[in-house]
Amino acid sequence: DPARDVVLGQFTGYRDLPGVAPDSQQDTFVAARLWVDSDRWRGVPFILRTGKMMARKAQRVTLVLRPDDGPLRQVASRPNTIEIDFAGAGEIFLGLTVKAPGPEMRLSWGRAGLDLDDVPGGEPISPYASLIDDVFRGDRSLFTTEAGLRAAFQAFEPLRHGDRPAPLPYEQGGWGPVEANRLTAPYGWILQQEGSVAIPGQPAR
Repeated sequence: DPARDVVLGQFTGYRDLPGVAPDSQQDTFVAARLWVDSDRWRGVPFILRTGKMMARKAQRVTLVLRPDDGPLRQVASRPNTIEIDFAGAGEIFLGLTVKAPGPEMRLSWGRAGLDLDDVPGGEPISPYASLIDDVFRGDRSLFTTEAGLRAAFQAFEPLRHGDRPAPLPYEQGGWGPVEANRLTAPYGWILQQEGSVAIPGQPAR
């Protein structure tokens, strides 16, 4: 449902660019909440976001783990996460709510990272070099299949017609329209800011 699960944006000043119509409705940002109707993934949102003139350039996937129903659920300040950064050689981060050292029962959120450059026995190569190498070797395992492409076009087909929402303005150097935050309630987007993690309304870690 585009009205409920999609937010489009356009950065301020886009219409002032040469060759752009003063009333252009072209989007420069999209956030979408997707659902997969299968026994494994039913009820689990897949939230995508991409845009131009954003605060940072990143290629990142964040897995937000479902909170446990135990006693710590009420006091955890943020969700446990697994982050996979595809930039450069790649990094993996684990964010967890843990007991702070000491005699008192005080919880804190910590984050640990693994740079894949540091993995013993590895031979880091750039992403495009890896892609071209797979092409030469005929390895299609990491490429999107024809069925996958067809499903992707089918998922976004409603945005090509009358259900397409109007793009909302956002400032250059920001994170997109604030209206996109409703797609990630109750925690909000997990943002990457100079090596720290920030969630809107909470201090960076």
